[in-house]
Amino acid sequence: MCDVNSPSVKWAKATVLCASLAICSMPGILWAGATEPEPVLRHSEVVFMYAASEEAYRAYGATFVAWGGAEKAEQVKRHHDLGIRCTGSMWCLTAGAENIHKDPKLRAACAVDIEGKPVEVPWLFDHTYEGTRSYFGCTNNPEFQRLCRERVREAMAGGADGLHVDDHLGTAGAAWWQGGGFCDYCMKGFRAYLKTHATKEQLQQAGVERIDDFDYRTLVRKYATTREAYKKVQRQVPLMDLFLQFHAEAAAEHTRQLGQLAAEVVGHPVWLSANACLPNKTHTYVVKYLTHVICEVGQNAWAGTKDIDHAIEAYELATTLGKPLAATASGQDWAFVKQNNCEDLVRFWIALAYAHGQRFMAPHPQRQWCFNDKLGTHWYAAPVEAYAPLYRFIRANAGCLDGFEAIDVKDHKPTAPANVLVTVRKNSASNQIVLHVLNRDYDAGTKSIKPLPNVDVSLDKSLISAAQPQAKLLSYDRPPQQVDLIQNAGTVRVRIPELKLWTLVVLE
Repeated sequence: MCDVNSPSVKWAKATVLCASLAICSMPGILWAGATEPEPVLRHSEVVFMYAASEEAYRAYGATFVAWGGAEKAEQVKRHHDLGIRCTGSMWCLTAGAENIHKDPKLRAACAVDIEGKPVEVPWLFDHTYEGTRSYFGCTNNPEFQRLCRERVREAMAGGADGLHVDDHLGTAGAAWWQGGGFCDYCMKGFRAYLKTHATKEQLQQAGVERIDDFDYRTLVRKYATTREAYKKVQRQVPLMDLFLQFHAEAAAEHTRQLGQLAAEVVGHPVWLSANACLPNKTHTYVVKYLTHVICEVGQNAWAGTKDIDHAIEAYELATTLGKPLAATASGQDWAFVKQNNCEDLVRFWIALAYAHGQRFMAPHPQRQWCFNDKLGTHWYAAPVEAYAPLYRFIRANAGCLDGFEAIDVKDHKPTAPANVLVTVRKNSASNQIVLHVLNRDYDAGTKSIKPLPNVDVSLDKSLISAAQPQAKLLSYDRPPQQVDLIQNAGTVRVRIPELKLWTLVVLE
């Protein structure tokens, strides 16, 4: 589960972009994405979160299973026989309540707060064992690292194409939001980090005379001695930015090592993904080590289509960072969908992701993860007939998706009605332009997108060839249409007779 308070794309471009564009080149590491001419995920890819039935795969046109489900050799063979690439999955969140209860070493390898108490994972409040709760594992602790490496070996035992690392932040998640990150191993790691990252001025202002003798807990306790008190004043503690940055970078390095181990286990290059919940700042540190991003992106379901900037920000940031992304909604979003049966809203999320150059994972027919404070973890069985036609449309029109990139239209933005969203994408090889036109006129009362008649979209004539008199309209819920382009002095206008959900305008 991801924190959904997003930082700005501006911050990410300034601090992460340069590093993210350099694929890891450390000796011995094997990344398929470093040598392949094509991205790990094509735009038209249909990605399943978890493994599913052959019938579901065929109904959707599945091409990739991204969040595990192929940990055994027979599972890998099954997917490959169906022409589907697949992954093994492990997580770095917790050892699990039962393991923590039974194993003293793992009990001692939990993330702890300033009081030395283990920090519980809030969204696993219903995952307990004989009174023991699910506590964050400390990804800086050798014992928990050992468990994570064991999990990688199990996940890759069948020779899967890639490894997915769930909850890759480990201790960093506890440190950033839950008041954790204060065990002896974290303190040792932070001391080493300060030697290479802290300035003399920062150390002097914090009263640090000798880093080798420095225990950050002593400084923190001058401000707070309990977890609750600490969380209130956390940002006032000197060196806190470096402390949080240390945890995020340590978690990213741990993930990189797990990816390297996965390649060693199977003896061939592997893809590496993580549940890096863009656009959140904390999750950006790991991106430079990944071949692609598989994550949850909050859709703010309770607001209908009115508050989708967070999702658009995530998709655009992934493009900026040069990493293909396949998203699902948050557990809270899916809980809302299950409770309110708002399938049209989900179809809008699917179209929104593809319109911005990314992918939305197929809603799972049996086990789409849901979460809310009342029910905790529960599941949504997504009806195949509600969503599969949209994915079949995507596969059928791969030629209008693959190879296209967003073009900069900030000075020549297309014009459309206020409740219509338009993105412009271009294939540099063919110079073909495709407009993605989305209807965001969602009625929460009827739980449906209201069809819009005669939608006019205008764009600057400089964006297209003057020899393009016509446009083809492609929609998943109606036959293709040919319409004329109306050219004025400086613009070209296309009229969509009826915009239901999502129409591709292919300029011919």
